[in-house]
Amino acid sequence: MDIQWYPGHMTKARRQLKDKLKMIDMVIEVLDARAPKSSLNPDFDDMFSQKTRFYILNKADLADENITKNWIAFFEKQGIRAVAFSATKGNTQQLKKSILDCAQDILKKYKDRGMNKTLRCMVAGIPNVGKSAILNRLSGGKKMLEGNKPGVTRSLQWAKVDDYLEIMDTPGLLWPKFKDEDTGAVVALIGSVKLDILDEEALAFHLISLLKVSAPKMLTERYKLEDLDKDSYEILCDICKSRGFLLKGGVFDTERGAKTLLDEFKNGKMGRISLEKPERA
Repeated sequence: MDIQWYPGHMTKARRQLKDKLKMIDMVIEVLDARAPKSSLNPDFDDMFSQKTRFYILNKADLADENITKNWIAFFEKQGIRAVAFSATKGNTQQLKKSILDCAQDILKKYKDRGMNKTLRCMVAGIPNVGKSAILNRLSGGKKMLEGNKPGVTRSLQWAKVDDYLEIMDTPGLLWPKFKDEDTGAVVALIGSVKLDILDEEALAFHLISLLKVSAPKMLTERYKLEDLDKDSYEILCDICKSRGFLLKGGVFDTERGAKTLLDEFKNGKMGRISLEKPERA
């Protein structure tokens, strides 16, 4: 399963983003809490090397809470402040406070120069991690286009949070080539690649193999499975059997089964699941 998706607009957006960095005080990077490693664009290390970086692990309500706490500790050991958040349920005042706390050194430098300057941040991340949704919550309105699919934001936009905090929204950016199939699959599973270019059954097989390790109980309970000691195709057939997904002649409708499995994972219907742990990062 070769997953590649780097539309032309990303090249343009990357160039625009780099051009705007000179007016930015701090970069806020949004990751998917279910897969912080795979949703962290490796190109950002070089691009933002001269900037203070702050991580928001969004969609934390869909991820395992304890594993998310471990990720936050992992990133902070690397010297990067990180917080868990949910753009649908999170406390925006607390998030704003955390952003300003992270920027204290920057604000102090301005104050020491006698400047009462507005903090200007840039929010960045791969597609569909919730950048625009977070900005809409912080600014108290539906100013940014948002949606549970990749590629909604296509241009740079400013959001005024208050008189002393402004944040620039940016398009989701992938990197030109995934270094391995596993990373590409996880990026697809969290909805950061358009599924219409993928083989959904192959992706479902990959998800099943991950869930057998990370959330076996949730998988068996959700689909009333008795045995996970099988290959992914056989487990997908068992899911089809449990749900009654049959074609003529009693053949399992694995296409429908795969789509159902992917949708239910993406929307959190199996429970709070993390696909990656920091010790494997």
